[in-house]
Amino acid sequence: MARATATWSGHKVKFDIESESAHSVSVDDAPVFGDDEAMRPTEMLMAALGSCTGINAVLLLKKFKQPLKSLAVEVEGEQEKEWPRAFRKIEITFVLGWDGKYEKEKVDQAIDLACNRYCPIHATLTHGTKVEHRRKDAQ
Repeated sequence: MARATATWSGHKVKFDIESESAHSVSVDDAPVFGDDEAMRPTEMLMAALGSCTGINAVLLLKKFKQPLKSLAVEVEGEQEKEWPRAFRKIEITFVLGWDGKYEKEKVDQAIDLACNRYCPIHATLTHGTKVEHRRKDAQ
């Protein structure tokens, strides 16, 4: 099971998040709601998708012995205008740099597998997940 805890205290809307692996990050919102001191939650979702598919693409391209020199993953999402402003479309663009000749079929296969087989973020967004919520009082 993966776990992260988001903690808020004080008057600002900023949350400090600590992951199960003991890494931390902050999340904030734009003024008037926040102080714009960190990424917004929607940006973190895009970043999680881009980094997850990117990590898997790099590992697969190395496994397939392709001469990858650089990789940038650009993720753009269209959101609905009305709340809760769900994403209705997300596009992932892999910008690859090469250090020699590569095999197009293996590159396409690696990117397809990175997205559709190995990235849990991509699978969650494309296959749907039951999300439940509950409350408990602090001690």
